[in-house]
Amino acid sequence: MRRLLASALATAAVAACATAVTAPAAHADPAAISSVSVKPALAVQTKVNKQKINVEVRTSTGVDSVTADLQARVGDGQMFVILKEVQPGVWQGWDYLYNWEAAGTWTADIEASDYDSDAGDVKKTSSFQVRRGTYVSGFKASPGKVRKGKAISVSGSLKGLGSYGEYYGLKKGKIVVYFKRKGTKSWVKYGTVTTGSGGKFLKKFKAKTSGYWLARYDGTGYWYRSYSAGKGVVVR
Repeated sequence: MRRLLASALATAAVAACATAVTAPAAHADPAAISSVSVKPALAVQTKVNKQKINVEVRTSTGVDSVTADLQARVGDGQMFVILKEVQPGVWQGWDYLYNWEAAGTWTADIEASDYDSDAGDVKKTSSFQVRRGTYVSGFKASPGKVRKGKAISVSGSLKGLGSYGEYYGLKKGKIVVYFKRKGTKSWVKYGTVTTGSGGKFLKKFKAKTSGYWLARYDGTGYWYRSYSAGKGVVVR
């Protein structure tokens, strides 16, 4: 009986050792990135030299480090951010965007690492937009009083932010002219004009009724939109 019991115990011990040897090693789950947020999603560069760009990344728990490499797709501009975990799975960081850096689409290449996992780093790419500021300068609708049927001249100039924080005249900018009849609330598109040398524009319309004139620039993938204040004209 004792021999049978000893033999059974020995067989069980051998099986346990075999199981311990052949069982696969346990590994931590690979890191995962669930979301990336860059704010502002549309950054507008002005004469102010720099503005803060905030990055937030949400990951699986257990991630040990997160970095964000922000770069302009075209032209010079880059920020490298080492994010900090502010609560489990939530990483935040920021850097400055300077007004000389390139406008357009920027990419945000995110990399998260889990040092206990052999699955390697996980990466995710997002994007955000940067535009250079503009404004409509010296807008006029003249004369301020005019007889019905006579010409009204709408004029001004479009300015855009240069690489050194200065504004200059933007040539070939499309200006849309709007009119709002006195006593109404709706602006109606009346025509378009393209800026010339120094960003200047001039467009003439036939006087029909009293109201307000406005010039708007809708911007591009590089330039931000802008518009003038309304200028009133009395038609007699």
